[in-house]
Amino acid sequence: MSAEDVRNAIKDLNDLDSFVKLEAENIIASNMPDEIDVLHEEIVKPYYHKDIKLEMVEILKGLKDPRSIEIFAELLHDQNKWVRRQSSSALADYGEEAIDTLLKLVDDENWRARGGAVWALGKIAKPETIDVFVKASKDERSFVRSGSVFGLGNIGGQKAIDTLKELVSTDDSGYVKANAMTFLDKLEK
Repeated sequence: MSAEDVRNAIKDLNDLDSFVKLEAENIIASNMPDEIDVLHEEIVKPYYHKDIKLEMVEILKGLKDPRSIEIFAELLHDQNKWVRRQSSSALADYGEEAIDTLLKLVDDENWRARGGAVWALGKIAKPETIDVFVKASKDERSFVRSGSVFGLGNIGGQKAIDTLKELVSTDDSGYVKANAMTFLDKLEK
C-alpha cells in the first residue's frame, strides 16, 4: 500500500459506517511503522476533526516510536483540548525519552502547551525536575499550577512539601489548593 492509501484511510476514520471506520483503522495499522511519516504529517494538520486526530494519536501511542515525541509535543499546541491531553499523556508514556522535549515546552508562551508539558513531566516524576514544578507553581495559569502540584506530589521531598504548603496558603484556585492539600497529607504521613 502507498502513502496515499494511508491518507485516504485517515479520511475514512470519520465515516459514519463503523465497518468503513474499522477498515480504515486496519489499513493504517497494517502500514505502520513503514508509513509513520504520513501519519506524522497528517496529524498536525488543523482541519481534521478531533475524533480523527484522537484515533491517530492512539495509533501513534501504540507504536511507541521515538520519532513521534516531537509530533506529540507539537500537538500540545492543538486547538482541541482532548488532542492536547492525549498527546500529553502519550509524552508521559515515553518517560525519560521525552524529558528533553518537555523541558523545552515548560517555558512556551502558549499556556496550554506549557501546562501539557508540566503535566507530562509530573507523571514521569523525576526528582531532578523538581525546580520545573517549583517554577510552574508560580505560573499565572491555574492549569499549569495544578500540573506542578501533581509533579511536586509525585516527587516528594522537603522542597515539594514547602512549595505545596505555599500553594495551600496563597493560591487563588480552589482546585489547586485542594490538590495541594491532598498531596501534603500523603507526603507528611
